[in-house]
Amino acid sequence: MNRPRLRVGRIAALNMYPLYHHLERTARDDFAFTDGVPTTLNRALVAGRIDVSAMSSIEFARHQDTLRLLPVASITASGAVDSIQVFSRAPLEELRTIAVTPHSATSVALLRILVGPSVRFVPQTGGVEASLARADGVLLIGDEALAARRAGAAPVATDLGERWTATTGLKMVFAVWAVRRDAAGLHDEVARLEHLLADAQRAYDRDPATVIRAAAQRFPFDEAFISTYLARLGYGFGRDERAALTHFYERAVAAGELERTPALAA
Repeated sequence: MNRPRLRVGRIAALNMYPLYHHLERTARDDFAFTDGVPTTLNRALVAGRIDVSAMSSIEFARHQDTLRLLPVASITASGAVDSIQVFSRAPLEELRTIAVTPHSATSVALLRILVGPSVRFVPQTGGVEASLARADGVLLIGDEALAARRAGAAPVATDLGERWTATTGLKMVFAVWAVRRDAAGLHDEVARLEHLLADAQRAYDRDPATVIRAAAQRFPFDEAFISTYLARLGYGFGRDERAALTHFYERAVAAGELERTPALAA
């Protein structure tokens, strides 16, 4: 009888490519990948349509009873991240309504922590221009934010990673890896994935140029831009990331974005 393949979520964006580049080359047929934006993969993992995935860090905390953290990888920034931006015509402190992306849960929660309860969030509809016709600002993430930033889509672009670090002095952990607690029968497959994720980080650190060249063939950005962007991101999960994530969860509880702070696996 064939052993089951682990169903793995794959965030279809440049920011996660250094990890998935390695997985694609080394995983063979061990995993069945499902592509999607973070919110889509969040829902798929919670619903049991996939077994394990990188996911929005706030959504892991919201579903901590059914998910287990894989403390081996993340998407983290220490300062500006470039791909999580509020575009507006006035500074962030002056905004009263913000159109928020449907593709990210962590970024929306982070924005609420940063702007407080008085700013009204509305759904994003269309691009920057259309959103700014009905709101004071618009929150974009991922490749969409990178493209808008390069295009100078609005007079003011506020980087939420930069704002968080300036406010707290800590890194910002935007995404973590989590597995369903009821996937106990796939223990060996999950252990192999953890091993490959650690390998992916080491392979990228040793030879980022290979990953950058491959990314330029897949995403609509040149190698120089990709190199600068990816240099802002970290993919590990160690003591500093755990401390920063715990503080983010504590702030999320205070802001009403989370019921309780989860205990993070060592």
